[in-house]
Amino acid sequence: MRRKPLSYDPAEFLELAEKLVGDADYEEMGRSRTATGRAYYAAFLMVKKKLEELGCSFREVHKLHQDVIERLREKNSATANKLYTLRERRVDADYKMNAEMNVITARNCVRLSRIILNSLSELG
Repeated sequence: MRRKPLSYDPAEFLELAEKLVGDADYEEMGRSRTATGRAYYAAFLMVKKKLEELGCSFREVHKLHQDVIERLREKNSATANKLYTLRERRVDADYKMNAEMNVITARNCVRLSRIILNSLSELG
């Protein structure tokens, strides 16, 4: 018997990010970097899903993030700018080990992600 794969709600990444930001049991740099990444992916994946519901398709995996932001820009440039900023912070968190990363930055990313998710209903 084949089992249907479980579907994961990307918005749960944001819940995890919020918990990590406030959890002082973890070292600040590690939790801040991880929370920043999860906040970005919550927003990115939910935007992608919404755009697909509106008829957009994304075939080229190697430029998926850029394509999602560009398609979003066609519908709402302010929200696209927020997602772009969040992506930049995620790149800093994941690839630039000398980048300043702290709880304040992570909280700002969580807030920005929440704003993006709240604006999805305005896309159509």
